[in-house]
Amino acid sequence: MGKLFYAGTAPSTAEEYRDRPHAPTIWERGQDTSAMFCAQITALEKLLGKPSGVRDTGMDEVYVDPQALRAFLMAAFDFLRRSGSLPLRRMLIGVLQTALFLNARAGGEPLPVPPGCEDIRQGLEDIE
Repeated sequence: MGKLFYAGTAPSTAEEYRDRPHAPTIWERGQDTSAMFCAQITALEKLLGKPSGVRDTGMDEVYVDPQALRAFLMAAFDFLRRSGSLPLRRMLIGVLQTALFLNARAGGEPLPVPPGCEDIRQGLEDIE
């Protein structure tokens, strides 16, 4: 069983979880894929010093705050434009592509990839 990704903020209490209407799933991935994405996004949060809006509950659900993720992605793009490390850039492309996909699913509208980050568009349509 994999993790289910939902748009919105994670419930903070069991009562809030029970009382919340079940939102539609925006992504359903296997355990390994989900764990890798959540670990990578956490590492990128530390690198940028900014929250991503992606919250793994530690169970089988991950919540994505579209507004926070959008701001996080813009900060990541800015970082990439200023960074001169090609190996770091190559490592970040996959996690940013996945985050862009989730942002579009959660927010309803794709975030345009800014100039200087065109390489992130390559293969983006393959993520589903």
